[in-house]
Amino acid sequence: MLKPRLLLIEDDSHRIETFTGWLEGSEFVLSVCRSGGQAKGMLSRDGTRAIAGVLLDHDLTDSTITEADRGLSSTDLLPLLATRLRRWTPVLIHSHNPGKAPRMHRFLEAAGMEVTVNRFASLTKAIFEDWLLDVRASWDGDIT
Repeated sequence: MLKPRLLLIEDDSHRIETFTGWLEGSEFVLSVCRSGGQAKGMLSRDGTRAIAGVLLDHDLTDSTITEADRGLSSTDLLPLLATRLRRWTPVLIHSHNPGKAPRMHRFLEAAGMEVTVNRFASLTKAIFEDWLLDVRASWDGDIT
């Protein structure tokens, strides 16, 4: 039986710490990708079936790890998210980018995914826990 894993694609340390704190004591395992390149690598591997939910920022400019990361954003990851994850995997877009968050939402929703948009500044632990209820409801821990 796999533990449900949340994929956090985020370059801001404060946000990473916040999500980590909100998940403390829960059954979820948090996998953090701080750059577009890291997320692209993770999504390209076979371990994506263990992902129960995705926390998605758009702008990933604070943690460019390699030259290939420079200029990568979550927009570049959308095709991989849409094809590599199970269709019922909940996605929470917490980006502050006013133009890109709605575009990411439309793309992923058109691919049949369950998408919630809530800017990080207005995201509370209670709202996050409500989203986790959707993640729990869609998770099938018997996936191998």
